[in-house]
Parts: sequence; structure tokens; C-alpha cells
Amino acid sequence: MKGISPFIASVLLIALTVAVAALYGGWITSFTKKTTQEVQEKSEKRVTCTYGGIAIDDVKYNKTTGDLSGTVENTDIIDLGNIDFEIFYTNATRQKLDLNMTLGPGERNVFNINITGNITKIRVITNCSNVNDEVSSNDVLGS
Repeated sequence: MKGISPFIASVLLIALTVAVAALYGGWITSFTKKTTQEVQEKSEKRVTCTYGGIAIDDVKYNKTTGDLSGTVENTDIIDLGNIDFEIFYTNATRQKLDLNMTLGPGERNVFNINITGNITKIRVITNCSNVNDEVSSNDVLGS
């Protein structure tokens, strides 16, 4: 029995190569569009977040009751959301508290939360990873 002719073998090889290229081409196109969109969204957020600023002030801590109070202020020109606190304790633990707070430009809000333990610092964080502020226990009145 004879094998297939070299011409038919070449045609089949080319057809297989074109089919594989079409499959990968569709995937690469989809992957490129998705990646480009993700990079664009992250870049836009990063540029927007450069106009963000937040400050935590007038922090007071009552060791007897565990009440921590003060003010949080949006100090720049964009809305900030997902405002949370991170409380760092002397025993090297960290507690994250969700304040469920959003602040518009220039807006200021009072907070009063209850914590237990000796604190080393308090950090306020936002939906913009580069926009945060913190105070050490030396700056907290009553600690």
C-alpha cells in the first residue's frame, strides 16, 4: 500500500497549521482586549486617586471604657469610599474596622468606636490604596 502524495500531505499540514492559528488567534484577541481594558481601568483609578487626601484628627482614647473617637476628613477634591480603620496593638495584632463611610471633597465626619487593648497606632484607609493617614499612640489623647 502506498502513502499519501507529498502534495496532499503539504495541504493537510497547511490546513492543520491554519486551524491551530485560528484557534489561538481568537484566544489571543480576546485576551488582549480584556487585559487592555483592565490596565486602562486601573490607570484611570490611579490617576484619579492622585487627587485624594484624608486626615484623621482629634483622636481620643478612653482606656476605661474602650471608646476611641475623633474626626476623619476628606482633604482633597475627589470622593473617597470604603473608609476603614486599622488598629495596631502593642501585642503585634491588627484589627480592621469597617466604618462603612464615604466622604465627599472637604467633608468631615466624627467617629466613635469601641476597642479593647493597648494601641500603637491607628490608620485610616480608603478605596484608593495610596490615600491613607495614621496617628501613633503618642498623638492620641488619653492613651
